[in-house]
Amino acid sequence: MVLISALVFVLVLLVVIGGYLLLYGNPMRADVEKRLSHLEKRTFQVDLLPEILKIQSFSDVPVLHQILSHLNFAVLVDKRLQQADLKIKVGTFLLVSFTLFAFGTMAGLLLHWPLVISLGFGAILLFLPNVYVNVKRRLRIKKFTFHFPDALEMFSRSLRAGHSFTGSIELVAQEMPDPVGPEFQKIYDEQNLGVSLREALIGMTQRVDSMDVKFLVTAILIHRETGGNLAEIIDKISYVIRERFRIQGQLKIFTAQARLTGLILALLPVGAAFLIGVMNPGYLKPLWHEEIGRILVFVAVFLQITGLLVIRRIVRIKF
Repeated sequence: MVLISALVFVLVLLVVIGGYLLLYGNPMRADVEKRLSHLEKRTFQVDLLPEILKIQSFSDVPVLHQILSHLNFAVLVDKRLQQADLKIKVGTFLLVSFTLFAFGTMAGLLLHWPLVISLGFGAILLFLPNVYVNVKRRLRIKKFTFHFPDALEMFSRSLRAGHSFTGSIELVAQEMPDPVGPEFQKIYDEQNLGVSLREALIGMTQRVDSMDVKFLVTAILIHRETGGNLAEIIDKISYVIRERFRIQGQLKIFTAQARLTGLILALLPVGAAFLIGVMNPGYLKPLWHEEIGRILVFVAVFLQITGLLVIRRIVRIKF
């Protein structure tokens, strides 16, 4: 009982602190925004500043920023947030995650669930923001890869037309949709600010986790040292990317049966439980009203998710 009371106290404290920071943030932020507004009126608009001028900050709270700046984990999280194009900081992301964990655990304890199940439910909510980031990151990379061959063809045609390398990058940045256009725009802006081409291109490979981008950057960097026909090299890279799309489409056809099997196996227990609950509501009552039943439900859900992930890993072919 003492352990549960202490745990509830810590969870409530986390929820209160998290809610306060989400609503009010850093007390010094108002002063900083006021100073920036003065600069905006006198010189330029802050929103138009290129990203290269922005100082990397992991949190609006100075103490939390100092702690996170010494952790490699925070750097990895910040990188994934950038790849997902989410304008939030690592501190906010972690705060939301642990607040959801505290909320889920408290909800389980208030519903008189066992401590293990309450912590497990809180852990599921803890990883929900990470799942959202992964989904958004994957969709952004997929969209980038879809438009990337067209961007490369435009880039090569611009070089053949006599435009400079920087001018070709600017043309792609202006003509291509998000997220390809903004990524090339960042390269162009960084070049104008004096950043070397090597650093600007490597920065794009960090923001876009795609093998195709790494191929392009490697080809450009090698070309600047050895010379050659860059337009022809880019055309060949575009051809390779389109061939990869074709092969990936064939693989999806070959693995369609396995993917459908995994989906059916995942939904079959849920559908069976729903039908039994409708036809004979009292049959499943021990699963919800008895402790051993709730534990079995939790174990069954865990095993179902694990099996679905295993099947997904088997049929997912990377090349």
